[in-house]
Amino acid sequence: MKKLLNLLAVVAVLCLSACNGATFVSPSEQSVNFTIDGGEKGVMVSSDGSWSVGSSPDWVKTDVKDSILLIKTERNETGSPRQGDIVLKGKNVEATIHVAQASKCTHITVSSSKVEFDKDGGTETLTVDTDGLPQVEASDGFTASYDNGKLTVTAAANDGGAKRGEIKLTCEDQSTTIYASQKGNVCKKCGGTGKITCPTCRGKGLYDIDAGGGSAYCERCGGFDPPTSELWESGRKGTGRIKCPDCGGTGVGN
Repeated sequence: MKKLLNLLAVVAVLCLSACNGATFVSPSEQSVNFTIDGGEKGVMVSSDGSWSVGSSPDWVKTDVKDSILLIKTERNETGSPRQGDIVLKGKNVEATIHVAQASKCTHITVSSSKVEFDKDGGTETLTVDTDGLPQVEASDGFTASYDNGKLTVTAAANDGGAKRGEIKLTCEDQSTTIYASQKGNVCKKCGGTGKITCPTCRGKGLYDIDAGGGSAYCERCGGFDPPTSELWESGRKGTGRIKCPDCGGTGVGN
């Protein structure tokens, strides 16, 4: 009788576990990347019941605390990048988290050296050939992220003037730069440059003052005449360009 009761208790526990098993398991991240030095990262896992780690690479250690999966790797001494999958299991459901770890980075090559966006913004994806795990920095006005050989660059809609910036990928002593640009609202008068040809000197920086061939430096575009004609070289020629009156020099149209 005692053995029967123990058996029933075990069956009850197994049944309870199965009945409470999650019918969906959803990690907050689909992939986790580590540098050559390794470390520990946590991933939040949403579910409607119990779940467990079904399998993971032998170089990855996992631990579960409440609804957080802790993933840990040691320094990668293999000399090569490594990657694998952690499989989470619920009740007849599975979820996968891809794990990658860099080795010493020897090169970073991107499929294009520039990305261009219209004023409405958008997303561009570039292919990255590297044997490491690059860190990404983006100039203001652009966002960028790297994952599993892909560089994703995004620009929001732009209501101002044209933008330019850089996306820099760095991995140990290797680095590369992608130049980013985005169109904006452009002033029609100056074409977005913020400058127009000086109407006084017509872009020459100086103008004729009499029919005899004398000239004077144009003050309207930044020039000035010397105090005497003998000191002509001490003067300054105008730039031939002045601030656009329509946009105030910003290059931004209405």
